[in-house]
Amino acid sequence: MVCVRYRYDSENHKRFKTMEIILEENDWFKDTKRIPANKIIDLKIVYGETHLGRLVRAAGGRWNRKKKLWELPYGEAMALGLEDRIVG
Repeated sequence: MVCVRYRYDSENHKRFKTMEIILEENDWFKDTKRIPANKIIDLKIVYGETHLGRLVRAAGGRWNRKKKLWELPYGEAMALGLEDRIVG
């Protein structure tokens, strides 16, 4: 047994006791190359590509003046098909 939980039904005035059990055990290794979707990444969009700049801004991107790059969550960049413009 792994865990015991209590659930309450206030409408019917009931308390339920549940338990979690382990049915199977397997080896698992964390994928260290996976990038979280919410990680902020830098994008290179050159001057004059206003359409792409508008797309990135609409997706929540921000211009970083110091880096001179756009910043956007990784998941949004992938959804827009901008993986080839990721810097770093």
